[in-house]
Amino acid sequence: MLFGYGQPKGRITSTEINEASGLIGSAENAGFFWTHNDSGDAARIFLIDDSARLRATYYLQGIVARDWEDIAMVKRSERNYLLVGDIGDNKNRYPFVYVHLFEEPTGNGATKRIDTIPKENITTFVMKYEDGPRDAESLFFDPVDDYLYVIGKRELQAGIYRTILPEIPTDTLILKRVGTIPHTFITSADIRADGTEILMKNLLGVFYWNRKRTESVPQALKRPAVILPYRPEPQGEAIAFSRDGKGYYTLGESALGLNAILYFYQRR
Repeated sequence: MLFGYGQPKGRITSTEINEASGLIGSAENAGFFWTHNDSGDAARIFLIDDSARLRATYYLQGIVARDWEDIAMVKRSERNYLLVGDIGDNKNRYPFVYVHLFEEPTGNGATKRIDTIPKENITTFVMKYEDGPRDAESLFFDPVDDYLYVIGKRELQAGIYRTILPEIPTDTLILKRVGTIPHTFITSADIRADGTEILMKNLLGVFYWNRKRTESVPQALKRPAVILPYRPEPQGEAIAFSRDGKGYYTLGESALGLNAILYFYQRR
């Protein structure tokens, strides 16, 4: 077994985080994580520690959070950036989806710090799928080939889409379909910081791919996934590698009267 069974690290006690939909390990705040709520919330991200305690909240000035579903890390010119995906579309009706890119804040470990990311420091990319609108809840940025990947949700075989993110936004970006995986209802995805491993999850399981040095992401995803340990959560929608590669974390929503727990699955 590659990873051990999930161990609870802490529960979300902040009432502000009630529909955690994305999770990513922080590069600027060691041992911390960024998360955000699903649709219906303000445009804000939360910094939590590895015990799931809220440490900071950052509002994205001038941004509307239509249906935020996942968050990723991007490194450019030795700087770390966060990428928030406004990619949810339950009824496949939106002609465009959006991702918002901004430099990762340094939370400084402050408890419940509240701050704002100015509008001028946020880059918004407008995207559309080459084969029409669809629902998605998962994205990641590959540090090896510099593509943004979006994974479809509701197809019986989830579509894999990708696009380049230019340094300066130009016209609408086209998400091109580059493959499928034999899984459905994918709710979150992540790639290890060095690009060597890929994780995805749905409500019932976690899927893992090891990527060979010469492979692209679509080539790696052609192989059958390894099924990893998973403790089912109430509306469990978020997954992320630890930054040091020693394991992965999952986080669900506060639903059905149950607590949202941050679980850690340690690498064996």
